[in-house]
Amino acid sequence: MEVDSTGSILLQDKTPRLQTVNEFIAFIREANELLGQQLDLSPANQLVTSIVNRLSLRLRSRYLPEEIEAVLSNEYIRGNQRSLQHRLSEAEFLVELSDSRRLCHSEDAGLAIVTRLPNWKVYMALVREELSILRRFIGQDDQPAKSPIVFVGSGPLPLSPIILHLFGDVEVICLEIDSAAYEASCALLERMGLSANITVLVENGSAFDYSAYSRIFVASLVRNKPAVLERIRRTSPNPLIAVRTAEGMRQIMYEAVDESQLNMQGWRIAARTRPDENLIINSTLFLDRDAAPAITD
Repeated sequence: MEVDSTGSILLQDKTPRLQTVNEFIAFIREANELLGQQLDLSPANQLVTSIVNRLSLRLRSRYLPEEIEAVLSNEYIRGNQRSLQHRLSEAEFLVELSDSRRLCHSEDAGLAIVTRLPNWKVYMALVREELSILRRFIGQDDQPAKSPIVFVGSGPLPLSPIILHLFGDVEVICLEIDSAAYEASCALLERMGLSANITVLVENGSAFDYSAYSRIFVASLVRNKPAVLERIRRTSPNPLIAVRTAEGMRQIMYEAVDESQLNMQGWRIAARTRPDENLIINSTLFLDRDAAPAITD
């Protein structure tokens, strides 16, 4: 301990709160093992829904850097993180698929079809922040403001592409490799009257030709992000990429982009969004490969 000039004691102990760390690791272990026992990860399984909701809530809590490090470096967490992420991704996909199919039969019309979804405010907050940064980049270069955005991994419920189109006033081209997600998203966009401006293609983002596009979004659930980024680097002449990632304890749920490898792969982090502690889990990295000065927060 140290004493400052006023005589007050300054606590220097940065040891993580062991009880918090141990309780969180125990919770993750229980959640992972319960999810591993379930044959049905769809929203019809109330146990799965409960586990995912509880985990999502806890990940939005505030943790000390020492606590995050202690949890993420734990042997059980390191050995099971990928399998847990896979199960959580599958559960999230099935929720979106169920919602998308249900909304196709909604009595509402237009945007009202999706605004009552529980996650609508979350997506609105994230995409609006992303659009704010994107507009600042557009103001710096000669890219046409209306050039299409490619969205890799749009899923069965393409809320982000919908918001990008409606609030960014831009055409969106969605890449989706899952046939069920493709069919559900096409049907929903048709139902909302947006299929002329939001196109869904059955394409793998790691094989698509980006040569005609310079603005690309990569969803958080895309599992092969390094391969997608490499494909963009090889085919797009001047890309600006918004790739969603996870920071801190949120890496338990979503795979994080390895920022240490980006520079070696020819990318520069030009800007980033920060997760809202009470609302948003994901953050977004904006990547380019030119020498322009980065936008500071």
